[in-house]
Amino acid sequence: MRVKITTLTIFLFLLGITGYTQNDTLIRIQIHGLKDTVCMIGNYYGNNTYIKDTLKVDGSGRCTLKSKDLPGGMYILIVSEKNYCDFIINNDRRFSMETDVSDLTGKMVIKDSPENKLFYQYLDYNKIQYKKAQELQDRIKASGENSDTAKALNDQIQVINKALIDYKYRIIKEHPESFLALMLKVMKEPDIKENPTLPNGKKDSTYSYRTYVAEYWDGVNLADDRILRTPVFYNKLKKYLDNVIIQIPDTIMKAINQLAEQARPNKEMFKYLIWFTTYHYESSEIMGFDRIFVNIVDTYYATGQTPWIAKSVNESIIKKANKLRPILIGNKAPNMIMQDTSFNLVSMHSIKARYLILLFWDPECSHCEVEVPKIREFYLRDKSKYGLEIFSVCSDTSMVKMKAGIRKKNMTWINVNGPRTLTGNYHDQYDIFSTPVVYVLNEQKEIIAKRLLGDQLEQFIINYDKKLQGKKN
Repeated sequence: MRVKITTLTIFLFLLGITGYTQNDTLIRIQIHGLKDTVCMIGNYYGNNTYIKDTLKVDGSGRCTLKSKDLPGGMYILIVSEKNYCDFIINNDRRFSMETDVSDLTGKMVIKDSPENKLFYQYLDYNKIQYKKAQELQDRIKASGENSDTAKALNDQIQVINKALIDYKYRIIKEHPESFLALMLKVMKEPDIKENPTLPNGKKDSTYSYRTYVAEYWDGVNLADDRILRTPVFYNKLKKYLDNVIIQIPDTIMKAINQLAEQARPNKEMFKYLIWFTTYHYESSEIMGFDRIFVNIVDTYYATGQTPWIAKSVNESIIKKANKLRPILIGNKAPNMIMQDTSFNLVSMHSIKARYLILLFWDPECSHCEVEVPKIREFYLRDKSKYGLEIFSVCSDTSMVKMKAGIRKKNMTWINVNGPRTLTGNYHDQYDIFSTPVVYVLNEQKEIIAKRLLGDQLEQFIINYDKKLQGKKN
Protein backbone atom coordinates (compact mmCIF):
# COMPACT_ATOMS: atom_id res chain seq x y z
CA MET A 1 0.00 0.00 0.00
CA ARG A 2 1.27 3.43 -0.94
CA VAL A 3 -0.14 6.26 1.13
CA LYS A 4 -1.03 9.20 -1.09
CA ILE A 5 0.03 12.49 0.50
CA THR A 6 -0.74 15.28 -1.95
CA THR A 7 -2.27 18.74 -1.77
CA LEU A 8 -5.38 17.34 -3.41
CA THR A 9 -5.96 14.65 -0.80
CA ILE A 10 -4.90 16.33 2.43
CA PHE A 11 -7.85 17.25 4.62
CA LEU A 12 -6.82 18.60 8.02
CA PHE A 13 -9.30 18.68 10.86
CA LEU A 14 -7.80 20.92 13.56
CA LEU A 15 -9.80 20.13 16.66
CA GLY A 16 -10.08 21.75 20.10
CA ILE A 17 -9.00 19.91 23.23
CA THR A 18 -12.02 20.48 25.44
CA GLY A 19 -15.58 19.27 25.55
CA TYR A 20 -14.98 15.55 24.86
CA THR A 21 -17.50 12.90 25.89
CA GLN A 22 -17.19 9.15 26.22
CA ASN A 23 -18.47 8.76 22.65
CA ASP A 24 -15.71 10.93 21.20
CA THR A 25 -12.40 9.54 19.96
CA LEU A 26 -9.41 9.96 22.24
CA ILE A 27 -6.35 7.85 21.35
CA ARG A 28 -3.03 8.30 23.14
CA ILE A 29 -0.08 7.26 21.00
CA GLN A 30 3.56 6.74 21.89
CA ILE A 31 6.14 6.00 19.20
CA HIS A 32 9.58 5.17 20.60
CA GLY A 33 12.41 6.52 18.46
CA LEU A 34 10.36 9.47 17.23
CA LYS A 35 10.38 12.93 18.82
CA ASP A 36 9.80 16.63 18.19
CA THR A 37 8.10 16.11 14.85
CA VAL A 38 4.68 15.30 13.43
CA CYS A 39 2.91 12.14 12.33
CA MET A 40 -0.30 11.86 10.39
CA ILE A 41 -3.54 9.93 10.60
CA GLY A 42 -4.91 8.65 7.33
CA ASN A 43 -7.99 6.73 6.36
CA TYR A 44 -9.01 4.38 3.59
CA TYR A 45 -11.88 5.34 1.31
CA GLY A 46 -12.63 3.16 -1.68
CA ASN A 47 -9.34 2.64 -3.50
CA ASN A 48 -7.70 5.76 -2.07
CA THR A 49 -6.13 6.87 1.18
CA TYR A 50 -6.50 10.36 2.60
CA ILE A 51 -4.88 12.37 5.33
CA LYS A 52 -7.40 12.96 8.11
CA ASP A 53 -5.33 14.73 10.77
CA THR A 54 -1.81 15.83 11.67
CA LEU A 55 -0.52 15.14 15.19
CA LYS A 56 2.35 16.90 16.94
CA VAL A 57 4.83 14.42 18.46
CA ASP A 58 6.58 15.71 21.61
CA GLY A 59 10.11 15.02 22.88
CA SER A 60 9.00 11.72 24.42
CA GLY A 61 7.41 10.39 21.25
CA ARG A 62 3.87 11.05 22.50
CA CYS A 63 0.92 12.43 20.57
CA THR A 64 -2.86 12.33 20.90
CA LEU A 65 -5.62 11.86 18.37
CA LYS A 66 -8.78 13.70 19.43
CA SER A 67 -11.92 13.97 17.40
CA LYS A 68 -15.69 14.25 17.68
CA ASP A 69 -16.52 13.01 14.19
CA LEU A 70 -14.33 10.08 13.13
CA PRO A 71 -16.60 7.43 11.56
CA GLY A 72 -15.86 3.75 12.04
CA GLY A 73 -13.25 2.29 9.76
CA MET A 74 -9.65 1.26 9.21
CA TYR A 75 -7.22 4.12 9.85
CA ILE A 76 -3.50 4.57 9.28
CA LEU A 77 -0.81 5.87 11.62
CA ILE A 78 1.75 7.43 9.25
CA VAL A 79 5.30 8.24 10.30
CA SER A 80 6.52 8.56 6.71
CA GLU A 81 5.41 7.53 3.24
CA LYS A 82 6.96 4.08 3.71
CA ASN A 83 6.53 3.68 7.46
CA TYR A 84 2.95 3.29 8.65
CA CYS A 85 0.57 0.85 10.33
CA ASP A 86 -3.17 0.28 10.45
CA PHE A 87 -5.57 0.49 13.38
CA ILE A 88 -9.31 0.35 13.90
CA ILE A 89 -11.77 2.95 15.11
CA ASN A 90 -15.13 1.37 15.78
CA ASN A 91 -16.68 0.52 19.15
CA ASP A 92 -13.54 1.38 21.13
CA ARG A 93 -13.04 5.13 21.14
CA ARG A 94 -10.66 5.75 24.06
CA PHE A 95 -7.51 3.63 24.06
CA SER A 96 -3.74 3.80 23.79
CA MET A 97 -1.19 2.58 21.24
CA GLU A 98 2.51 2.11 21.98
CA THR A 99 5.04 1.04 19.37
CA ASP A 100 8.55 1.66 18.02
CA VAL A 101 9.48 3.55 14.88
CA SER A 102 11.66 0.60 13.76
CA ASP A 103 8.65 -1.74 13.42
CA LEU A 104 5.30 -0.02 13.90
CA THR A 105 3.17 -3.13 13.37
CA GLY A 106 5.42 -5.78 14.89
CA LYS A 107 6.04 -3.86 18.15
CA MET A 108 2.53 -2.50 18.62
CA VAL A 109 1.01 -2.79 22.11
CA ILE A 110 -2.67 -1.89 22.46
CA LYS A 111 -4.43 -1.06 25.73
CA ASP A 112 -8.18 -0.66 26.35
CA SER A 113 -9.22 -1.69 22.84
CA PRO A 114 -10.36 -5.32 22.40
CA GLU A 115 -11.07 -4.48 18.73
CA ASN A 116 -7.46 -3.54 18.02
CA LYS A 117 -6.03 -6.36 20.15
CA LEU A 118 -8.05 -8.82 18.06
CA PHE A 119 -6.86 -7.13 14.87
CA TYR A 120 -3.19 -7.27 15.82
CA GLN A 121 -3.51 -10.90 16.93
CA TYR A 122 -4.92 -11.58 13.47
CA LEU A 123 -1.98 -9.79 11.83
CA ASP A 124 0.52 -11.75 13.97
CA TYR A 125 -1.13 -15.07 13.17
CA ASN A 126 -1.16 -14.31 9.44
CA LYS A 127 2.50 -13.29 9.54
CA ILE A 128 3.52 -16.55 11.24
CA GLN A 129 1.50 -18.72 8.86
CA TYR A 130 2.76 -16.83 5.82
CA LYS A 131 6.35 -17.36 6.94
CA LYS A 132 5.73 -21.10 7.31
CA ALA A 133 4.14 -21.31 3.86
CA GLN A 134 6.97 -19.31 2.29
CA GLU A 135 9.59 -21.62 3.78
CA LEU A 136 7.72 -24.60 2.32
CA GLN A 137 7.54 -22.90 -1.07
CA ASP A 138 11.30 -22.37 -1.00
CA ARG A 139 11.82 -26.05 -0.22
CA ILE A 140 9.54 -27.02 -3.11
CA LYS A 141 11.62 -24.94 -5.52
CA ALA A 142 14.81 -26.53 -4.19
CA SER A 143 13.48 -30.09 -4.50
CA GLY A 144 11.80 -29.68 -7.90
CA GLU A 145 8.08 -29.03 -8.29
CA ASN A 146 7.32 -32.53 -9.64
CA SER A 147 9.13 -34.49 -6.96
CA ASP A 148 7.51 -36.64 -4.26
CA THR A 149 8.95 -34.25 -1.68
CA ALA A 150 7.19 -31.32 -3.38
CA LYS A 151 3.87 -33.17 -3.19
CA ALA A 152 4.27 -33.71 0.54
CA LEU A 153 5.26 -30.07 1.05
CA ASN A 154 2.24 -28.89 -0.96
CA ASP A 155 0.03 -30.96 1.32
CA GLN A 156 1.51 -29.10 4.28
CA ILE A 157 0.78 -25.76 2.59
CA GLN A 158 -2.83 -26.84 2.13
CA VAL A 159 -3.02 -27.58 5.86
CA ILE A 160 -1.73 -24.05 6.60
CA ASN A 161 -4.25 -22.53 4.19
CA LYS A 162 -7.10 -24.43 5.81
CA ALA A 163 -5.92 -23.30 9.25
CA LEU A 164 -6.00 -19.69 8.03
CA ILE A 165 -9.53 -20.08 6.69
CA ASP A 166 -10.71 -21.77 9.89
CA TYR A 167 -9.11 -18.99 11.94
CA LYS A 168 -11.04 -16.34 10.00
CA TYR A 169 -14.32 -18.24 10.36
CA ARG A 170 -13.68 -18.50 14.09
CA ILE A 171 -13.22 -14.73 14.38
CA ILE A 172 -16.49 -14.14 12.53
CA LYS A 173 -18.32 -16.62 14.77
CA GLU A 174 -16.82 -15.60 18.12
CA HIS A 175 -16.59 -11.82 17.48
CA PRO A 176 -19.51 -11.12 15.12
CA GLU A 177 -19.83 -7.44 16.12
CA SER A 178 -16.15 -6.64 15.65
CA PHE A 179 -14.87 -4.51 12.80
CA LEU A 180 -12.44 -7.29 11.89
CA ALA A 181 -15.37 -9.70 11.39
CA LEU A 182 -17.04 -7.12 9.15
CA MET A 183 -13.88 -6.82 7.06
CA LEU A 184 -13.36 -10.59 6.86
CA LYS A 185 -16.90 -10.99 5.51
CA VAL A 186 -16.04 -8.54 2.73
CA MET A 187 -12.84 -10.47 1.98
CA LYS A 188 -14.56 -13.87 2.00
CA GLU A 189 -14.86 -15.69 -1.31
CA PRO A 190 -17.82 -18.02 -1.94
CA ASP A 191 -17.05 -21.72 -1.88
CA ILE A 192 -16.74 -23.26 -5.35
CA LYS A 193 -19.36 -25.99 -5.48
CA GLU A 194 -19.30 -29.08 -7.65
CA ASN A 195 -21.77 -29.13 -10.53
CA PRO A 196 -24.59 -31.59 -9.67
CA THR A 197 -25.93 -34.24 -12.04
CA LEU A 198 -29.25 -33.48 -13.71
CA PRO A 199 -32.08 -36.03 -14.08
CA ASN A 200 -30.96 -36.64 -17.67
CA GLY A 201 -27.57 -37.79 -16.42
CA LYS A 202 -25.64 -34.72 -17.57
CA LYS A 203 -23.81 -32.28 -15.32
CA ASP A 204 -25.42 -28.91 -14.63
CA SER A 205 -22.53 -26.98 -16.18
CA THR A 206 -23.61 -23.54 -14.90
CA TYR A 207 -24.50 -24.48 -11.31
CA SER A 208 -21.08 -23.65 -9.85
CA TYR A 209 -21.05 -20.23 -11.52
CA ARG A 210 -24.66 -19.42 -10.58
CA THR A 211 -24.12 -20.21 -6.91
CA TYR A 212 -20.82 -18.28 -6.87
CA VAL A 213 -22.61 -15.17 -8.16
CA ALA A 214 -25.57 -15.66 -5.83
CA GLU A 215 -23.34 -16.00 -2.76
CA TYR A 216 -20.73 -13.37 -3.68
CA TRP A 217 -22.14 -10.71 -1.34
CA ASP A 218 -23.28 -13.07 1.43
CA GLY A 219 -22.64 -11.55 4.84
CA VAL A 220 -21.82 -8.10 3.42
CA ASN A 221 -24.14 -5.28 4.43
CA LEU A 222 -24.00 -2.77 1.60
CA ALA A 223 -25.86 -0.27 3.78
CA ASP A 224 -22.91 -0.09 6.20
CA ASP A 225 -20.55 2.70 5.14
CA ARG A 226 -17.76 1.41 7.40
CA ILE A 227 -16.79 -1.02 4.64
CA LEU A 228 -15.88 1.99 2.47
CA ARG A 229 -13.14 2.81 4.96
CA THR A 230 -11.30 -0.47 4.48
CA PRO A 231 -8.65 -1.50 1.94
CA VAL A 232 -10.79 -4.44 0.71
CA PHE A 233 -14.25 -3.23 -0.41
CA TYR A 234 -13.15 -1.48 -3.60
CA ASN A 235 -11.41 -4.60 -4.93
CA LYS A 236 -14.43 -6.77 -4.18
CA LEU A 237 -16.79 -4.38 -5.95
CA LYS A 238 -14.54 -3.98 -8.99
CA LYS A 239 -14.00 -7.73 -9.28
CA TYR A 240 -17.75 -8.30 -9.16
CA LEU A 241 -18.50 -5.84 -11.93
CA ASP A 242 -15.49 -6.69 -14.13
CA ASN A 243 -14.99 -10.41 -13.65
CA VAL A 244 -17.83 -12.14 -11.81
CA ILE A 245 -21.03 -11.16 -13.59
CA ILE A 246 -21.46 -11.79 -17.31
CA GLN A 247 -20.00 -8.89 -19.28
CA ILE A 248 -23.15 -7.88 -21.13
CA PRO A 249 -24.47 -4.31 -20.63
CA ASP A 250 -28.00 -5.42 -19.67
CA THR A 251 -26.65 -7.88 -17.10
CA ILE A 252 -24.27 -5.30 -15.65
CA MET A 253 -26.98 -2.62 -15.47
CA LYS A 254 -29.27 -5.01 -13.59
CA ALA A 255 -26.47 -5.81 -11.12
CA ILE A 256 -25.70 -2.11 -10.55
CA ASN A 257 -29.34 -1.35 -9.79
CA GLN A 258 -29.51 -4.25 -7.32
CA LEU A 259 -26.37 -3.06 -5.51
CA ALA A 260 -27.66 0.52 -5.42
CA GLU A 261 -30.96 -0.55 -3.87
CA GLN A 262 -29.13 -2.51 -1.17
CA ALA A 263 -26.97 0.54 -0.43
CA ARG A 264 -29.77 3.11 -0.62
CA PRO A 265 -30.58 3.14 3.14
CA ASN A 266 -27.08 4.52 3.75
CA LYS A 267 -26.50 7.87 2.05
CA GLU A 268 -22.71 7.50 1.98
CA MET A 269 -22.80 4.01 0.44
CA PHE A 270 -25.43 5.00 -2.11
CA LYS A 271 -23.39 8.04 -3.15
CA TYR A 272 -20.24 5.95 -3.50
CA LEU A 273 -21.85 3.22 -5.60
CA ILE A 274 -23.42 5.74 -7.95
CA TRP A 275 -20.17 7.69 -8.23
CA PHE A 276 -18.02 4.58 -8.72
CA THR A 277 -20.20 3.01 -11.41
CA THR A 278 -20.66 6.34 -13.20
CA TYR A 279 -16.92 6.95 -13.44
CA HIS A 280 -16.11 3.29 -14.11
CA TYR A 281 -18.34 3.05 -17.17
CA GLU A 282 -17.93 6.61 -18.40
CA SER A 283 -14.20 5.92 -18.74
CA SER A 284 -14.51 2.29 -19.86
CA GLU A 285 -12.53 1.32 -22.95
CA ILE A 286 -14.75 -1.71 -23.60
CA MET A 287 -16.82 -1.21 -26.72
CA GLY A 288 -20.52 -0.80 -25.97
CA PHE A 289 -20.14 -0.11 -22.26
CA ASP A 290 -21.03 3.54 -22.79
CA ARG A 291 -24.60 2.21 -22.81
CA ILE A 292 -24.15 1.39 -19.11
CA PHE A 293 -23.06 4.95 -18.39
CA VAL A 294 -26.11 6.33 -20.20
CA ASN A 295 -28.39 3.98 -18.26
CA ILE A 296 -26.91 5.05 -14.91
CA VAL A 297 -27.43 8.71 -15.83
CA ASP A 298 -31.02 8.08 -16.95
CA THR A 299 -31.82 6.06 -13.83
CA TYR A 300 -30.25 8.24 -11.14
CA TYR A 301 -29.07 11.65 -12.36
CA ALA A 302 -31.99 12.51 -14.63
CA THR A 303 -34.53 11.48 -11.98
CA GLY A 304 -33.20 13.70 -9.19
CA GLN A 305 -31.60 10.90 -7.13
CA THR A 306 -28.20 12.61 -6.88
CA PRO A 307 -28.96 15.71 -4.74
CA TRP A 308 -25.38 15.83 -3.40
CA ILE A 309 -24.09 16.87 -6.84
CA ALA A 310 -24.06 20.53 -7.83
CA LYS A 311 -26.83 21.36 -10.30
CA SER A 312 -24.35 22.47 -12.98
CA VAL A 313 -22.36 19.23 -12.68
CA ASN A 314 -25.51 17.12 -12.75
CA GLU A 315 -26.65 18.91 -15.90
CA SER A 316 -23.24 18.39 -17.50
CA ILE A 317 -23.40 14.63 -16.83
CA ILE A 318 -26.91 14.42 -18.29
CA LYS A 319 -25.74 16.43 -21.31
CA LYS A 320 -22.92 13.97 -21.95
CA ALA A 321 -25.30 11.01 -21.74
CA ASN A 322 -27.66 12.69 -24.19
CA LYS A 323 -24.73 13.26 -26.52
CA LEU A 324 -23.78 9.58 -26.43
CA ARG A 325 -27.33 8.22 -26.70
CA PRO A 326 -27.75 8.54 -30.51
CA ILE A 327 -24.44 6.76 -31.17
CA LEU A 328 -24.87 3.75 -28.90
CA ILE A 329 -24.31 0.41 -30.58
CA GLY A 330 -27.55 -0.74 -32.20
CA ASN A 331 -28.79 2.77 -33.04
CA LYS A 332 -29.05 4.12 -36.55
CA ALA A 333 -26.05 6.36 -37.18
CA PRO A 334 -26.79 10.08 -37.60
CA ASN A 335 -26.50 11.11 -41.22
CA MET A 336 -23.62 13.28 -42.42
CA ILE A 337 -23.85 15.30 -45.63
CA MET A 338 -20.46 16.80 -46.54
CA GLN A 339 -18.46 18.06 -49.52
CA ASP A 340 -16.04 15.76 -51.28
CA THR A 341 -12.79 16.86 -52.95
CA SER A 342 -14.78 18.14 -55.96
CA PHE A 343 -17.06 20.21 -53.67
CA ASN A 344 -19.98 17.87 -54.35
CA LEU A 345 -22.28 17.01 -51.44
CA VAL A 346 -22.25 13.35 -50.40
CA SER A 347 -24.85 11.85 -48.06
CA MET A 348 -23.54 9.08 -45.84
CA HIS A 349 -26.97 7.41 -45.70
CA SER A 350 -27.08 7.18 -49.52
CA ILE A 351 -24.00 4.94 -49.72
CA LYS A 352 -24.74 1.30 -50.56
CA ALA A 353 -22.53 -1.14 -48.65
CA ARG A 354 -22.87 -4.28 -46.53
CA TYR A 355 -20.44 -2.68 -44.11
CA LEU A 356 -19.84 1.06 -44.12
CA ILE A 357 -16.73 2.19 -42.26
CA LEU A 358 -16.73 5.75 -40.91
CA LEU A 359 -13.15 6.99 -40.62
CA PHE A 360 -12.47 10.30 -38.86
CA TRP A 361 -8.91 11.43 -39.54
CA ASP A 362 -6.59 14.43 -39.76
CA PRO A 363 -3.74 15.07 -42.25
CA GLU A 364 -1.31 15.91 -39.44
CA CYS A 365 -2.36 13.11 -37.06
CA SER A 366 0.57 10.82 -36.16
CA HIS A 367 -1.71 7.94 -35.13
CA CYS A 368 -3.46 8.22 -38.50
CA GLU A 369 -0.10 7.56 -40.15
CA VAL A 370 -0.09 4.16 -38.41
CA GLU A 371 -3.76 3.16 -38.61
CA VAL A 372 -4.87 4.35 -42.06
CA PRO A 373 -2.46 2.04 -43.96
CA LYS A 374 -3.85 -0.96 -42.02
CA ILE A 375 -7.40 0.03 -42.93
CA ARG A 376 -6.36 0.58 -46.56
CA GLU A 377 -4.75 -2.86 -46.80
CA PHE A 378 -7.89 -4.57 -45.49
CA TYR A 379 -10.14 -2.44 -47.72
CA LEU A 380 -8.24 -3.15 -50.94
CA ARG A 381 -7.92 -6.86 -50.19
CA ASP A 382 -11.45 -7.63 -48.98
CA LYS A 383 -13.68 -4.85 -50.31
CA SER A 384 -15.60 -7.18 -52.61
CA LYS A 385 -15.62 -10.13 -50.21
CA TYR A 386 -17.36 -8.20 -47.42
CA GLY A 387 -19.08 -5.43 -49.38
CA LEU A 388 -16.98 -2.71 -47.76
CA GLU A 389 -17.09 1.01 -48.31
CA ILE A 390 -15.41 3.81 -46.37
CA PHE A 391 -16.82 7.26 -45.65
CA SER A 392 -13.70 9.16 -44.65
CA VAL A 393 -14.19 12.45 -42.78
CA CYS A 394 -11.23 14.84 -42.71
CA SER A 395 -11.14 17.18 -39.72
CA ASP A 396 -8.99 19.89 -41.36
CA THR A 397 -10.82 22.85 -42.90
CA SER A 398 -8.16 23.17 -45.61
CA MET A 399 -9.02 21.34 -48.83
CA VAL A 400 -5.38 21.67 -49.87
CA LYS A 401 -4.14 19.78 -46.79
CA MET A 402 -6.96 17.27 -47.12
CA LYS A 403 -6.13 16.46 -50.75
CA ALA A 404 -2.42 16.21 -49.95
CA GLY A 405 -3.16 13.78 -47.14
CA ILE A 406 -5.42 11.68 -49.37
CA ARG A 407 -2.69 11.41 -52.03
CA LYS A 408 0.00 10.63 -49.46
CA LYS A 409 -2.03 7.82 -47.87
CA ASN A 410 -3.56 6.66 -51.18
CA MET A 411 -7.06 6.83 -49.71
CA THR A 412 -9.05 5.42 -52.64
CA TRP A 413 -12.51 5.62 -51.10
CA ILE A 414 -15.15 8.28 -50.39
CA ASN A 415 -13.42 11.30 -48.87
CA VAL A 416 -15.31 14.28 -47.48
CA ASN A 417 -14.42 17.40 -45.51
CA GLY A 418 -15.93 17.41 -42.02
CA PRO A 419 -16.25 21.18 -41.51
CA ARG A 420 -17.99 21.57 -44.91
CA THR A 421 -21.29 20.04 -43.85
CA LEU A 422 -25.06 20.45 -44.01
CA THR A 423 -25.76 18.23 -41.03
CA GLY A 424 -24.15 19.99 -38.06
CA ASN A 425 -20.99 19.49 -36.05
CA TYR A 426 -19.74 15.94 -36.53
CA HIS A 427 -17.62 16.27 -33.37
CA ASP A 428 -20.82 16.48 -31.34
CA GLN A 429 -22.70 13.97 -33.48
CA TYR A 430 -20.07 11.25 -33.11
CA ASP A 431 -18.24 12.32 -29.93
CA ILE A 432 -14.98 12.94 -31.83
CA PHE A 433 -12.33 14.50 -29.61
CA SER A 434 -9.25 12.90 -31.22
CA THR A 435 -8.27 11.07 -34.39
CA PRO A 436 -8.34 8.51 -35.83
CA VAL A 437 -11.78 7.19 -34.84
CA VAL A 438 -13.54 4.34 -36.62
CA TYR A 439 -17.24 3.37 -36.60
CA VAL A 440 -18.70 0.36 -38.40
CA LEU A 441 -22.28 0.41 -39.76
CA ASN A 442 -24.32 -2.43 -41.17
CA GLU A 443 -26.41 -2.31 -44.33
CA GLN A 444 -29.21 -0.53 -42.47
CA LYS A 445 -26.72 2.12 -41.26
CA GLU A 446 -26.98 0.85 -37.67
CA ILE A 447 -23.85 1.15 -35.54
CA ILE A 448 -22.40 -2.31 -34.90
CA ALA A 449 -18.93 -1.29 -33.65
CA LYS A 450 -16.95 1.81 -32.84
CA ARG A 451 -13.55 3.12 -31.81
CA LEU A 452 -11.65 0.20 -33.31
CA LEU A 453 -8.02 0.22 -34.41
CA GLY A 454 -6.94 -1.08 -37.82
CA ASP A 455 -6.22 -4.67 -36.74
CA GLN A 456 -9.35 -4.78 -34.58
CA LEU A 457 -11.48 -3.50 -37.45
CA GLU A 458 -10.46 -6.32 -39.76
CA GLN A 459 -10.96 -9.01 -37.13
CA PHE A 460 -14.30 -7.59 -36.05
CA ILE A 461 -15.77 -7.57 -39.57
CA ILE A 462 -14.46 -11.09 -40.30
CA ASN A 463 -16.03 -12.47 -37.10
CA TYR A 464 -19.23 -10.45 -37.37
CA ASP A 465 -19.80 -11.45 -40.98
CA LYS A 466 -19.14 -15.10 -40.16
CA LYS A 467 -21.83 -15.02 -37.45
CA LEU A 468 -24.21 -13.12 -39.73
CA GLN A 469 -23.82 -15.62 -42.57
CA GLY A 470 -24.20 -18.48 -40.08
CA LYS A 471 -27.57 -17.11 -38.95
CA LYS A 472 -28.73 -16.81 -42.56
CA ASN A 473 -27.81 -20.43 -43.24
